[in-house]
Amino acid sequence: MNDNNTATSSEINSVTDPEAALAALRVELDRIDRALLDDVRDRLALCTRVAELKQQHDIAVLQPGRMQLVQRRARDYADRHGLSAEFVRELYDLLIGEACRVEDLIVAGSESTAPGDLDDTVSAEHRS
Repeated sequence: MNDNNTATSSEINSVTDPEAALAALRVELDRIDRALLDDVRDRLALCTRVAELKQQHDIAVLQPGRMQLVQRRARDYADRHGLSAEFVRELYDLLIGEACRVEDLIVAGSESTAPGDLDDTVSAEHRS
């Protein structure tokens, strides 16, 4: 196992019971999936707080400079860590789009501020 508690390639290649090894790897994937979804939930909860602040102080939801900065940092991370830049760009397009949708609804005065309770309406400008 490496520092991240995941099996290394040499450990996988020396497996005597591939079904058990596969099951163990899937347990690790499930743990990572839960953590990933928890982080997405936390990110959207923070976006809710950002939207409330923007609403209170009449600040525009759409902040192109901020969106470009977030995308650039994600692309740089992808480059440094051997990830597909296209995949990371698409992932962040989704995250930013959902954040904008949540912010739009809150700033517009939606009665619900929980991200999971907000409806699916989003302005087309945030999806492009």
